[in-house]
Amino acid sequence: MIDLAPYLLLGIAVVGLIVVWLQGRQARRRLADSELYRSEQAAGEQRVHDFLHHLGHSISQDSTRQHLYQVITEGVQKVTQSAGAALYLIDYETGTLLPAHLTADCAQLVLDPMTDDPDKVARLLRREPVSLTAGVLGDALRQQEPLIIPDLAAQPSLAEASRPYSGQGAAMLAPLVHAEQLIGVLAVTVSRGEAQQYSAKALYLFSQLAEQSSFALGNLDAHHQAEQKKRMEAELENAKEVQRVLIPTQAPDVPGLAFYGYNLAAQKVSGDYFDYTAVSDNSTGVVIADVSGKGMAAGLIMATFRSALKAIAGLSASPAESLSQLNKMVYPDIRDDMFISAIYAHLDHDSGRVTLARAGHNPAYYYDAARQEIHKVKPPGLAVGIDSGEIFQSIIQDHELTLAPGDKLLLYTDGIIEAHNKHKDEFSSQRLVDFLQAQATLPARALGKAILAEIADFVQEAPQSDDITLVVIERLPV
Repeated sequence: MIDLAPYLLLGIAVVGLIVVWLQGRQARRRLADSELYRSEQAAGEQRVHDFLHHLGHSISQDSTRQHLYQVITEGVQKVTQSAGAALYLIDYETGTLLPAHLTADCAQLVLDPMTDDPDKVARLLRREPVSLTAGVLGDALRQQEPLIIPDLAAQPSLAEASRPYSGQGAAMLAPLVHAEQLIGVLAVTVSRGEAQQYSAKALYLFSQLAEQSSFALGNLDAHHQAEQKKRMEAELENAKEVQRVLIPTQAPDVPGLAFYGYNLAAQKVSGDYFDYTAVSDNSTGVVIADVSGKGMAAGLIMATFRSALKAIAGLSASPAESLSQLNKMVYPDIRDDMFISAIYAHLDHDSGRVTLARAGHNPAYYYDAARQEIHKVKPPGLAVGIDSGEIFQSIIQDHELTLAPGDKLLLYTDGIIEAHNKHKDEFSSQRLVDFLQAQATLPARALGKAILAEIADFVQEAPQSDDITLVVIERLPV
């Protein structure tokens, strides 16, 4: 009789080895799967890290907007392992979405009403703006949160349009928001067969990428604005230095006459201006002017005015004629919404005779020392730059007066009488006249400084709203 026990034991051992081998193979598979998972996870984390690094680098290195658009679009495509991606930004001036950057294989996200040719559609959509409600881009803006579209062809905003949708695939889209304002839409797409990779987990990651992209876009704009502001401030500072040279710092040395002039800009560049110029050996010209508006534009117009007046100052003994010629010279270069008010005076050194013309400027004030009276000097005249010449010349007139020893003439811009305090009360013409009446016996320089001090005391901490300029002319006592 055959003993089966050894064979039975052998069979059990073989079965055991097979079980152990199978268990080992399963363990090896689990190990391989976990290692593959960890490898894929590490690769995904590296892609996210690279994306964030490139975003930060693009901003810190003062990249162009187009470079950042490319970094965002291609970076999000890579992280999500999508076939294509697109970035659209809102242009609030036109109320449209502008294609900032689209990758080559991005699925069609909106319908084009002009053509059925997919290639033409792709080319058009890479350069043409689209409506804020167009296709699935409009869906993302309306929903205002990230969304998955598993089948673009079945999406109502595409499938129900009058022109049939010829594209295919799946998409994830997210509205871009910065500082609580919608700024655009970010999208990634895959083919229809890969739609399953857009899971809830993938959408969460995509939404985080969109949030970082919004932050980067907003910060790049802020960075560029800061750089632009810095450059503009530097340009304004340079313009201020140039203008400082144009405005006299010393009064002319004329026997028997004293002058005090002062200009304080409300901004870096002033639209106010005063100057002294030699008309003849025995006559000095004094001008004060105010360009409507403030800042760089007003400063440039004022520089043009100054140069033109310097060129013609000695050609006529009539201030009215000089201003008429100046108006013809500068009129073509002045915008329709700008003008220049001015007073231009000639002072005869020996007689004290003053001939002045007023081009729509504030009236001058003349102090008669003998009578201790203040007189308003307001001859007719139109502001420079309003009329091309004929009407201007027919209105403007010369006005003559004579300064006796101790007499004074005050020229000023409206920044003085319109200076206001924190209660919005204006300094006013009447307050200026009253102060002049009380302080007119002061020497020219002391009187000018006293007026400025009175204005500062009135205004207190209220911000300066307009340029302040004045000129005091005095005929000295014998």
